[in-house]
Amino acid sequence: MTETENRRTRIRLRWQPRQVVVLTVVWLVLWGQVNLVTLVGGVLVGILVTIIFPLLPIEWGGRLRPWGAVVLLAHLLKDLAVASFRLAVFAFGRDMPSPGIVRIDLRSDSDLYQVNTAELVSVVPGTIVVDARRRSRVLYLHVFDMPHEQTRDEVVADTLALEKRVVRALGSKAEYASLDRETPRDEPQFKEVT
Repeated sequence: MTETENRRTRIRLRWQPRQVVVLTVVWLVLWGQVNLVTLVGGVLVGILVTIIFPLLPIEWGGRLRPWGAVVLLAHLLKDLAVASFRLAVFAFGRDMPSPGIVRIDLRSDSDLYQVNTAELVSVVPGTIVVDARRRSRVLYLHVFDMPHEQTRDEVVADTLALEKRVVRALGSKAEYASLDRETPRDEPQFKEVT
């Protein structure tokens, strides 16, 4: 066996207790009853699933920071309320939307922060991630209404601020400080969808 095959085998056969527990709970919920047979069956199914479909480990050098998480949650709730109100007003108005695609060059270099930022951006009504590039750390967002370039700049600034809040809630102090030092790789691009 080559070194690559050995590594794949080690990853595939690695014990993943958290995933087994989560899959066991899902199994019990699907069966709707808790007894010894369904519990053992859930554990066995969980082990089988983690062997057949192993999850790659995510490297995370930070820790959960409670105050940062509270700030992140508060901003998320505010963004949800404001965006929902704007969409409701728009739905009862007569204006036609002018949607667009915005490219966001993220500043952190972590899968965890990129995924969390993309998910939180997509949760807020009016924006959704249409593409995410892992190597270049780029997100492409579809924005419901983007009538002018100032709106594009606001979307870019809001997304980068969200990324910063995610890193503040989950990252180390060094990762958070590095976001201030780094500058975006390219100027964000604007494309209007017709």
